[in-house]
Amino acid sequence: MGLLSALRRRILADLDSRLAPRFHEIFDADPVTIYDVGAAGGVFTPYRDGPVGWAPVIGFEPHPESYRQLIDAGLPEHVTLHNLALADQDGPITFYAGKEEDRTRSSLRPIDYIGSGNEKITIEALTLDAAPEHLGIPPANFIKLDTEGTEDLVIKGGAQMFAHEILGVQTEITFWTEQSGGVSFSQIDSRLSELGFVLFDLQINRSDVRVIGGRKDKVRSGDALYLRNFDHLWSEDGNQTVLRSKLMKLMSLAIGWRYLNYALELADFGHAHGLLDGQEFEAIVTPLTRTNDLSDRVPSFPGRMGLALLFDSLSYALYPNMKKGVPFSFNSLGNHWVVRNGRSNPSSVSLHCPVLKSGTVNLAKTIHVTKQDDAS
Repeated sequence: MGLLSALRRRILADLDSRLAPRFHEIFDADPVTIYDVGAAGGVFTPYRDGPVGWAPVIGFEPHPESYRQLIDAGLPEHVTLHNLALADQDGPITFYAGKEEDRTRSSLRPIDYIGSGNEKITIEALTLDAAPEHLGIPPANFIKLDTEGTEDLVIKGGAQMFAHEILGVQTEITFWTEQSGGVSFSQIDSRLSELGFVLFDLQINRSDVRVIGGRKDKVRSGDALYLRNFDHLWSEDGNQTVLRSKLMKLMSLAIGWRYLNYALELADFGHAHGLLDGQEFEAIVTPLTRTNDLSDRVPSFPGRMGLALLFDSLSYALYPNMKKGVPFSFNSLGNHWVVRNGRSNPSSVSLHCPVLKSGTVNLAKTIHVTKQDDAS
């Protein structure tokens, strides 16, 4: 481990461990299952501790050579990999396989626009909804999509799973699709919003081949992160055991990406609707309220803002690959620079623009950390 990585690990808040020991039986029986669709770049998981028993990863990689390389490199214990495409139909399907370094740009749609060699081959495909029964695997709770412009086909073939099981999505996005013919970000965002997902984050890539002028060219591609609005799952008449499990998983994913406000909202909702008792609420919330942002740990001093702007400008001028002066470790999905804070717990937390309707007034919400049934 490098010096910076060791320092980062030391100062960051250690959260989740699947919420609290009292919940471990729930995650032992029903872990957060992750699908990595388009796994050529390496197995993906949103959790810092990697693919473990509470976060098994099921990967799908249709390119024969990329699949073999992943298998030959060895897979972690809690990772399985399938040489299949996920699409909007079952059975043989045409696949445009990139060659050599362009293997990761392979797609179910033609890729001649990239200007390098590829071959048209026939591979096996499944719909997302058919995968659990066909492969004997659990449905996904979190899905990563990286299918070079065919993410819409995966979503179309997984209508039932996206409606009922999937709680979070990380998807590759493209803003400029005239040449590729792939699905655009606006189409993906519209469909996921209809299904009850909320856009939490964007990581943006820009066209950075410069002939004249500065490097802030048009937005080209990137990644987007969505988490499920629990309002779209909740029902007074629904199976409360199933809803409790989904609430736990969604809180775990929110904490995994360090969106602690949403995790706090979910815990408050769960307590108000009988999915969590007071002690369970406290066990989840207490570690969250003992954190803060890295910038809050830096003492104020004269010239602090000017110094920050200086470094920001220098990073843009001296680091050609940096996007708008944002350091690499911050220019990614999630809110990962949450650090430990030894202060006492607040009695309440005020949220701006909360996700859930319950308790929201004028785009704000106050959550009382100590519940009445906890008080002596």
